[in-house]
Amino acid sequence: MTEFRAIPELAGFRARKPLLVTEVDVVDPASGSVSTGQDILMAEGRVVRVGAALRDPEAEVLPGAGLVALPGFWDMHVHTFDEATLPKFLARGVTGIRHMGAAPVHAQWQAKLHGGDWQAPRMVFASPILDGPRPTRPGSIAVTTAEDAKAAVARSVADGAEFLKVYSGLPAEAYAAIAASGVPFAGHVPFEVPIETAALSGQHSVEHLDGLALGTSSREAEIRRGLSTLDPSDPAAMFAEFGRLNHLAATTHDPARLAALCHVFLERGTWHVPTLAVLHAKSTVGTPDFPLTPYLPDIEPALRPAWSRVGSWSAGTGEREVFEHSLHLVRELHRAGVPLLAGTDTFVPGHSLHDELGLLVRAGLTPLEALRTATVAPARFLGAGNRFGAIAPGMTADLVLLQANPLDDIANTRTVRTVILGGAVLG
Repeated sequence: MTEFRAIPELAGFRARKPLLVTEVDVVDPASGSVSTGQDILMAEGRVVRVGAALRDPEAEVLPGAGLVALPGFWDMHVHTFDEATLPKFLARGVTGIRHMGAAPVHAQWQAKLHGGDWQAPRMVFASPILDGPRPTRPGSIAVTTAEDAKAAVARSVADGAEFLKVYSGLPAEAYAAIAASGVPFAGHVPFEVPIETAALSGQHSVEHLDGLALGTSSREAEIRRGLSTLDPSDPAAMFAEFGRLNHLAATTHDPARLAALCHVFLERGTWHVPTLAVLHAKSTVGTPDFPLTPYLPDIEPALRPAWSRVGSWSAGTGEREVFEHSLHLVRELHRAGVPLLAGTDTFVPGHSLHDELGLLVRAGLTPLEALRTATVAPARFLGAGNRFGAIAPGMTADLVLLQANPLDDIANTRTVRTVILGGAVLG
C-alpha cells in the first residue's frame, strides 16, 4: 500500500531554550507502562533524556510532581478553516490534526508551519474533497469520468495535498482512477463502491464507518438500489432517505459478512476512523443527552448555525439505533484487530477528541486502547512512529501533562494542566 508522505521534519513550533519537566509520571501508550517520578529534558524540539534527577543549567524548569505525562493527542478527522480554532486544539492537548478537506487558507497554514515558528498543531493536509458531478460540500472538485479524476489528482498534488479525500458521490470509474494514481487516499466510501472494493483498492482509511453497515447488511443489494436514486440537488430529501437506508442496513446486520470484511481490512491494512462523537451528537440532537449545547460558541463558525437550531431538531429512534449499531461495529472491528484512529469531524475543536475517546471506551476499548487511537496509532498511520506517539529520547517534544491518569478513567484526558509543543510550554 502507498504510504503517506512523512510529516516535514521542521513543521511546527520549536522552543528556543531547553525545558526540564521534573518528577512527572510518564505513560507509554504502546506498552501501558507508567514510569513514576521521571524527569524529561527537551531541547531543539526533541526529547533528549528521560530519567531520574536530570540536570541542565540552561533549561527552564517546570515542576511536574503529581502530574501525568503523555505524548500529545492527534485528532485524525478535522475540518477547520478558521485560524482562531487552532489554539483551542492546543489548549485541550491536541497537538496534531489531519485535515479532511482542503480550502485555500490551508496553503497559507502549510507555509507558516514550514516556517517553523508558529504555535499551531502539527497538520497533515488532504486535497479538496473529490466528489461526483454534483458535490454536496462547498469547495469540492466535481469528478465524473476517469479523466476528470486524473486531472483532479494532478491538481491536488500540485497544490500541496499530502493525500486525496474521496467522497460519497464519486462514480465507480472515477474512484478506480484515483486508486490507480499511486497517491494515498482516504475518506468516504462512494455509494457506487462496495466497502470491500474500497479496501482492496488501497483506501488508506475509511471515515465514519462509511459503507460498513451497508457492507454487512443482508439486504445490501436492495439498499444499493435506493442509494442509486439519491438526488444531491435536494440535500434535505437526500439525507432523509439516506438516513432511512442507513437504518435499514443497521437493522439487517449479518455477523458473518462483518467477519469476512474484517479479514479483508486486516489483509489490506485498512484503517477506520469511526468519528463516534459526531454520530452520537446526531443521535441525541433535540434531547437532554445532546452533548454540544454548552460548547456552541466553540464550534467552527461555518457549522455553528445548524447546531444552534438543535431545539427544532429531534433525533428519532432510527438515528439512535444507527448509533448503537455503530458502537457494535467498532467493538467488533477492535476485537478482530482492525486498526482504529480517533477522529471527531471537529464539532468542538479539541474538546470533541475527549468525547471520542470516551465513546471508544463505551464501545468496548479499554482506556489504554482508546489512548492508542490518539497517540501511537496516528504516528504509525502517518509513517512517523519514530517521531510521535511516545515520550522517549529523539521523539518530538509534544506532550500533555494531566492532573489524573487516564488509564484509571478515560475522562481524565480532560484534566489538562499543561501542554508542551516542540519543547515549549504553551501559555
